[in-house]
Amino acid sequence: MPKFIGDYKETFVVDVPIAKAKEHFANPETIATHHGDLKRWDKQGDDTIHYVLVPKSEKGVTFNGEYTAKYEFTDDSTYAWRTVKTDNLWSSGSTKFEAVGDARTRITWTQHMECEMQVNRFLAAVIKGIVSREISKGGKEFLSRMRDALPR
Repeated sequence: MPKFIGDYKETFVVDVPIAKAKEHFANPETIATHHGDLKRWDKQGDDTIHYVLVPKSEKGVTFNGEYTAKYEFTDDSTYAWRTVKTDNLWSSGSTKFEAVGDARTRITWTQHMECEMQVNRFLAAVIKGIVSREISKGGKEFLSRMRDALPR
């Protein structure tokens, strides 16, 4: 089964202290609320979320993504996630926090995503770039929603 891969990385500064940035950008429920394109999400413990995506169709192929992600701080400044259960979608990444003075925080957000779809090789070649762009677009739009929802 063909595998499609997409990556997205963005660095930006928010006008809140590092503690407030971590409280917002490292909160699984906040992340799930602003994920986008979800049929539903369910919290499965303090640090684990199960996601069911809205089906996406492109060139006659429909992708039904569903996965469970675990979130955790790997050190004082890095919040990471990884897929722990799935049939067809793997996501991993991190949010790194760096204080910029007392009132601002630099955030570097990185995501790697892979998904499998049952398509023939010809169609896989046609939609490979589309899927990669959609993954990047999804990351960019997610961060925009997260920044817009950041309490000041």
